Amino acid sequence: MAFELLNKVNCDAAGVLGTGLAGCRVDRKRIVALGLLQKGYKFTQDPDKEYMRELQQDGILIMLQGVVTFVDNTPEDTIITREGSGLKKVAGKMPYEYVATFDNGVNFHKALTSLSSYEAYDIIFFDVENTMWVTVQKDGAPSGFTLGMFENGKYTGSNGTDAASQAVTFQLEDRNEFDKYAGWYTDSELDFTGSKLTGINEVLITVAPAAAADTTIVADAYLLDKTHSVDGLLTTDFELTKNGVVLAQTVTQSPTTKKYTFTVAALVAADVITVRIKNTILTPLDVLYKSNTATLIVSA
Repeated sequence: MAFELLNKVNCDAAGVLGTGLAGCRVDRKRIVALGLLQKGYKFTQDPDKEYMRELQQDGILIMLQGVVTFVDNTPEDTIITREGSGLKKVAGKMPYEYVATFDNGVNFHKALTSLSSYEAYDIIFFDVENTMWVTVQKDGAPSGFTLGMFENGKYTGSNGTDAASQAVTFQLEDRNEFDKYAGWYTDSELDFTGSKLTGINEVLITVAPAAAADTTIVADAYLLDKTHSVDGLLTTDFELTKNGVVLAQTVTQSPTTKKYTFTVAALVAADVITVRIKNTILTPLDVLYKSNTATLIVSA
């Protein structure tokens, strides 16, 4: 496979950091977003935004945008000194360790808590200059850096002086993945900056009671803040089941109440109905949604 854009340096005037250089310098800039990849996943093509969105919809990539500080907490190398000769020797290099801080609110803190894990993901970085940082495998395929600990820290509320924040601490298990095999994607053709490649929005669906012989099911779909309705979803965006079997339906949304009304075959008492957004959807406005599964038991 060919990866034509991997490790390609942007050599325009703004990208050159010094003079008299035979080549162009490349360095990791301020990190603005993190991406958690499915463990062991290797990119199969040079990524563009469409490809990255597909990875999100397939559950392979989880985006964590909005990094406001990124602190390197990597311990110094372990160096021993031989008695008598005074000669020093490096006994070991510590794993890279970072703390990323966000200003994304308490629901984002809950999401970080759900992601806390050990060796569950690989990780990629996005910097402020639209560069995505990866490691390159022996077969030439780019992938994420191997994560060890990925642990959510305490939630810090605003105190009148400092803003509220959320933080996560993580380690890269294999230093060689960066020290020897770091790779990058940066090119004007690519569009995956942390501000544009946003995460998946969680939707809370609630279902109104229904009785036997009813031919409609009414539901609300709101973001987790419960103040913003999710509008414009289509019949194909939802999945309804009746007693475990996918239920044929059509849906309309009220422009005033924002409620969704599903038209279905007549219900029967004790039917178990579920309503959810089907998998992860990408709307024409480039917004990703997924939801809970709401359950309704039809009354007599």
